[in-house]
Amino acid sequence: MKTKYLTFGCVIVGCLLVSPFLVHNYLAQQEAAQEVVAPPQVVEEVKTGLAAIYYYEEDKADRYTAYQELHPELADEDIVWQVNAGLDAPFYENIQPADTTAPCLIVNKYYALSADYVPEDLVALPSGKKATRETAEAYAAMDAAAKEAGCKLYATSAYRTYEYQNTLYNNYLKRDGDVALVDTYSARPGHSEHQTGMAIDLLGSFGVLRDFKDTPEGAWVKENCYKYGFIIRYQADNENYTGYQDEPWHIRYVGVEIATAMRELGITTLEEYVVKYIDHQPPTVEATAESTDC
Repeated sequence: MKTKYLTFGCVIVGCLLVSPFLVHNYLAQQEAAQEVVAPPQVVEEVKTGLAAIYYYEEDKADRYTAYQELHPELADEDIVWQVNAGLDAPFYENIQPADTTAPCLIVNKYYALSADYVPEDLVALPSGKKATRETAEAYAAMDAAAKEAGCKLYATSAYRTYEYQNTLYNNYLKRDGDVALVDTYSARPGHSEHQTGMAIDLLGSFGVLRDFKDTPEGAWVKENCYKYGFIIRYQADNENYTGYQDEPWHIRYVGVEIATAMRELGITTLEEYVVKYIDHQPPTVEATAESTDC
């Protein structure tokens, strides 16, 4: 019996002696496990100034700085979108090929179409002028609505070939003899939206382009064209960005989604919209599906 108690006592003593080591080892293992599982701390870089703007592009940093020095009156947001759009260079400098596969085709004084570019799906408008099928279908819907409102639209110009635009531009040069002046109302060949097949010049009841804004048709188009996917491309408040005089008769098909968004956002320059909402997506706004209408 004594031997039994002695053995039991030894076991108890042994447990007491070993238990601190076991506890220590257990705690060490738990601590090691926590160290392995714990995610590393991520320190987010806080961006300030121009770099905080969501459509800021680091490779353009020097251009932003130079443009800001030239235009200290501009807000940071305007500095960035205008540089992104290429406006820090004079018109017709740094010309690049227009990307005909882009979600929204931009043709302006920086982006040009090739001499042999012809839209694949040209169809005739009621006036006999041609436009892309999607543009023509949208125009037909707008024309019908205009008629119901008592207005009569006439598409006096739509798709133009590179060759036709070349002839037109040079005829204006011969008449006016001033490149700078002609550039404010006529596109150089390859730089005309008409070559895309998505631009239409409208006549109203007075039958003269310059009078279009004073016609019932001009007022109706200004108020309603976005419903059918059109924008008035060249407006008085964006002459510095487009390089063209106010042309209330020149409408451009971009699709209902883009036309409506531009109206709601108060954006009248297509280049600005493309920079802010197609090339980049606002971080606080749910990204919208890219439109291929433009």
